[in-house]
Amino acid sequence: MKTIRLTIKDKNNSILASLREAGYELPAWCGGRGSCGKCGVRFISDAPPPCAGDRERFSDEEISAGWRLSCLTHAAGTFVLEIPESGEEMSRCSLPGDREDVSRKEDSQSGSKGQGILSGADRSHELALAVDLGTTTIAAALVEARQEPGQGPKILRTATTINRQRVYGADVLSRIDAANRGEGEKLKELAMEDISRLCRQLGCGSDVRDLAIPVIISANTTMGHLLQGLSCEKLGVYPYEPVDLSLHQYGGMTILPGISTYVGADIVSGIIACGIDRKEELSLLLDLGTNGEMVIGSRDGILAASAAAGPAFEGGNISCGVAGVPGAIDGVTIRDGKALISTIAAKPPIGLCGTGVLETVYELVREGIADRTGLMRQPWFEEGFPLAQDITFTAKDIREVQMAKAAIRAGIEILTESYGVSYDQIDRLYLAGGFGKKINCRKAVGIGMLPEELADRVTAVGNSSLMGAAMFAADPAVRERMDRVTKISREISLSNHRRFEDLYIDYMSL
Repeated sequence: MKTIRLTIKDKNNSILASLREAGYELPAWCGGRGSCGKCGVRFISDAPPPCAGDRERFSDEEISAGWRLSCLTHAAGTFVLEIPESGEEMSRCSLPGDREDVSRKEDSQSGSKGQGILSGADRSHELALAVDLGTTTIAAALVEARQEPGQGPKILRTATTINRQRVYGADVLSRIDAANRGEGEKLKELAMEDISRLCRQLGCGSDVRDLAIPVIISANTTMGHLLQGLSCEKLGVYPYEPVDLSLHQYGGMTILPGISTYVGADIVSGIIACGIDRKEELSLLLDLGTNGEMVIGSRDGILAASAAAGPAFEGGNISCGVAGVPGAIDGVTIRDGKALISTIAAKPPIGLCGTGVLETVYELVREGIADRTGLMRQPWFEEGFPLAQDITFTAKDIREVQMAKAAIRAGIEILTESYGVSYDQIDRLYLAGGFGKKINCRKAVGIGMLPEELADRVTAVGNSSLMGAAMFAADPAVRERMDRVTKISREISLSNHRRFEDLYIDYMSL
C-alpha cells in the first residue's frame, strides 16, 4: 500500500473515478458495481460514512479503520488515502520457441524511452512485433519476419502485462458499456500505452504507433474495436454487429481478421497455430480465457461458439483472485483439512490465479468440505476455507467456478452435437491460453469442466493467439490461410440454443 493525498471537487464522482482522473489505477473487475471488492482503499482520516456495500465487504474493525470500496464511495474534499501499489505485473509468456525472458524493469541501456537495445544480431534480420491483445493480459513477441514458407516463426523475446483496461471491468461487456458511456478514448489509450510498454520491454521502440517494424495484432473482437476506437454500440446488443472483422491496416498495425462479435481474431490465430485448418482429423480447440471461445472442425469446415464463462479462470470475480503473476497460487492440494499450495515463481502467496481456483474447488469437493452442489460445510461456509495467510476461498468463489465451468461444458456439448459427431470421433482437444497451458486435466475432468472421454487426447498449446500472429509475421502464406478460415467457419449462438439452459443447469454440479 502507498499513501497519497487526493483532492476531489465533484462529490458526484466516485473515489474510483477521481483516482483514475489523478492517474492512479485500481482494479475494478466488476466494472465499478461494488461486487468484486478489488478497489478497496483506506481513508487515513475523515472517512466518509460506509454504505451497504462496504458493510458487506468489510468487517466492523476494517470499516472503523477507514476501509471503503472506492467505486461506491462519493465525497468532496481533500483526503489522505492508502491505495494498492501499482505494479507492472509482468510474467513470462507461455509461447513455444522464445529464447529470452524479459525483465520487469526497462533496460538501463535503452535510453529514456527504451529504444535501441536490439543487438546487432537482431538488427541483421527483418523483425516484426506480434501482439495478443487479451481481455485480461496482453502478450507480445519479437519475431524474425518473412522466413522460408512452412518454417515456424523464430521467437526472439516475449513479454506479458496485465491489460489495464480492467479498471473498467473484467469482462468485455463491462468495457463495451464503458465505451458506450463515453470512455472509449480512455480505453483506447490504455491499450496503446500497454502495448507501447511491451515495446519498450522488448527493445523495439517507445510507442507502438511509431514503430519501424510490422506490428501484428491478434485480439478478440471487442479488444480490437477498443484499440481502434471503433463504435461498440452494436457489440453488446442483439444482433451483436461488429464494425469491422476484416484483415486490415490501422495506424501502421495489421489487425487480423475475426469470425464474429464473440469469436475474434484470437481464435482465428489459434486455429492457424494448431493447424486445424489443414488437418483431415477432427479437432476441438478451447481458449479458456475470459470469454470461453471454442471451435470444432477440420480443413473441411469449422464450427465456432463463445460461452459466457466470465473471468473466474483468470482470477476475476474471485475474492482473493489475481492474474497469473509471480506469487499467484497455481496449485492446491488439501489433506486433513489443511492446504498445501504452490505459487508461480515460488514467491510468497498473494492470491489465486485460474489454475489455483480450479484445483481448490476440486480439492474441496474431494475432501468433502464442499458437496457436489457447491455447498460448503461449516465453519467454512461463513468464513471461507483458508489457503494461506489472509487468503481464503469462499462459498461465492465456488459459485463463480460452477457458473464458469457449466457454461464451458454446456458449450462443448452443444458444439459437438451441432457438428454431428461424438467425442469418440474427436482426434485432439487443444487447450489454449495461460490457464489451458497449466491446467490439471484430471482435476478439470473431476469437476466436470472437460469431458472424461477426451482426457487422454488433450494437448496444451499455450498462447495460440500470439503464436498465430507470429506465424502471420513469419510466413506470407498464413494470410491466405486466415482468409480461408473466416470463409469456412460458421458460428452457433449458445445463448439462443434450446438446450443450453438445461445443460448449463445440469453441469453446475461438481
